[in-house]
Amino acid sequence: MAAANELVTARQVLVASLLAAAPLVAAAAPTLPTYAVGSIPVAPGSVSVEFPIHGDFQGELGALVLGQGTYDNHNPFAYLSAASPFAWVHFDVVPNVRLSAAFQEIFYREVAPLGLRDAHEERLVTRARLQQPRGTAALYELFQLDVRSFDDPGGTHRIVYRPRFRIGQGLNLDAVRIHSLVLFQEVAFRFSDSSYTERAFESFRAFVGYMWTTRRGAFVTLGFVGQISLNPAATRYDFLYGPALNVAYRFRSAAKAEAPPVPPDVDVP
Repeated sequence: MAAANELVTARQVLVASLLAAAPLVAAAAPTLPTYAVGSIPVAPGSVSVEFPIHGDFQGELGALVLGQGTYDNHNPFAYLSAASPFAWVHFDVVPNVRLSAAFQEIFYREVAPLGLRDAHEERLVTRARLQQPRGTAALYELFQLDVRSFDDPGGTHRIVYRPRFRIGQGLNLDAVRIHSLVLFQEVAFRFSDSSYTERAFESFRAFVGYMWTTRRGAFVTLGFVGQISLNPAATRYDFLYGPALNVAYRFRSAAKAEAPPVPPDVDVP
């Protein structure tokens, strides 16, 4: 009988010890980060003109606009959230290699339901693109560095470095090269002061579209873009999706015309 009482007492002591230790174990366990997730419809569109400057140098002028909805408004044209003129200088170093530099200004407009205010950003861009012809198709690898200058919502001026890596493909759908399929995938990172950004990852973007050309320099591309973005505080992932339109005209000789076509710049600034 005494042995049974001792066994019960031992069990009680063990249970009491485990209950006392439970808060310590819970406190020591690592806390996994949590993220809010939302989806926003967008509709980027751009127009540009490319023209010869001298020798292997080409210039390009254009503008980008961005329409978007909100988490509750699924109309991608509900708000005009950004407008951006840009200017590029391209240098065709050797066949299938192009180096480029650009200056871009972005004027952001207020989207009240998302808490977005009017803002302004200046951006310097450098880019290197490699083309790999594959018969009626071609692969394209691109590295781009954006240097962004803007004031954050708190009024602090920020310089953000954003390297972007893209791989794309152009595929002619007919013998006369009027109809084409173009697509690309891109990943972007973000580097700045730790008080502004918590994670290096910024976004992943994918685009697929149909391109039509007159073979005289006009290119019209209609497609669909999808993008997953992480906010600078690393607290929210947003999935952006919607139609995209690109219209371009190139004053270039037939000898320099790129075939298969290069996937257009479809940007969600």
